Amino acid sequence: MHIGIDVGGTKIIGGLVDESGRVTFKKKLFTEKEKGYTGVRGDIGDLIRTIIKESNIEIKRVGIACAGQIDKTTKNILFSPNLDWHNAPLKDDIEKICGIDTHIENDVNAATYGEWKFGLKEIPQDAIGVFIGTGIGGGIIIDKKIYRGFSHVGGEVGHIIVNPYGYKCHCGNTGCFEAYCGGSYIIERVRTEIEEGYRGKIWNIIEGNISSLHTGHIEEACLLGDNLCKRIWEEVIEYAGAALASLVNLLNPEVVILGGGVVYGSRYFIENVQAVMEKRTMQASLANLKIEKAQLGEDAGIVGAAFIE
Repeated sequence: MHIGIDVGGTKIIGGLVDESGRVTFKKKLFTEKEKGYTGVRGDIGDLIRTIIKESNIEIKRVGIACAGQIDKTTKNILFSPNLDWHNAPLKDDIEKICGIDTHIENDVNAATYGEWKFGLKEIPQDAIGVFIGTGIGGGIIIDKKIYRGFSHVGGEVGHIIVNPYGYKCHCGNTGCFEAYCGGSYIIERVRTEIEEGYRGKIWNIIEGNISSLHTGHIEEACLLGDNLCKRIWEEVIEYAGAALASLVNLLNPEVVILGGGVVYGSRYFIENVQAVMEKRTMQASLANLKIEKAQLGEDAGIVGAAFIE
């Protein structure tokens, strides 16, 4: 049995995972970021000990998935934007607290690995995972191994540039894939127009409650002909398709796995984006390419963290 921990900006999920990738026990905590690194680190240690105690099984390895870039040598978390951690020695600290060998992995690398190993019917040699949620993260698998790059900070799929003169991204750059297609950015563009007085079908869909707005509403309004949402959602589809085409042309994967809240919360996102991607991708790169929807949901990060190497 393995333990996988997924540390997010709002919650920490820990699970006991068997060799088939099935989560047999799961426990969640709220992420109390205001407690700082040491407080959250302590909560992670307590969660691991609770899982061990309640399962009554000897555990030899813990995998922890966390947003951020991981130092190649020390395995410290260089920077975690969700938690505002800088050079956090989580591996060493958890090993001291729990006395168990601990592996630290980028959260989207872990989710990609979990989906690749346990979410697909057949395990491909090469795959890309693209998770489109509040922001956009990705993972790259080449020859059945996660590709991390020379300094172990590669795979930043959300920050490939789709328009150098485009929207401002929270990373400080302009024109990132994330700035065009990340859920928070899409919602903000629609919300701004509504706050400035726009009224259309989207207003009726959300019943005037701007705080309830999500990307599923925007797609729905687009399908009903709302001018604002049609313009914004069609832009999202076009840029997402172009970004995927660039990744497929560059890496020639066998499978592209799509997940995240924007994907799960829409009706036609995958098929619409796939149509754009196929139009923009070189024909040889399209041969036998599969586009798959992620299957493991919130368990992907747990399972991936538990098994990734």
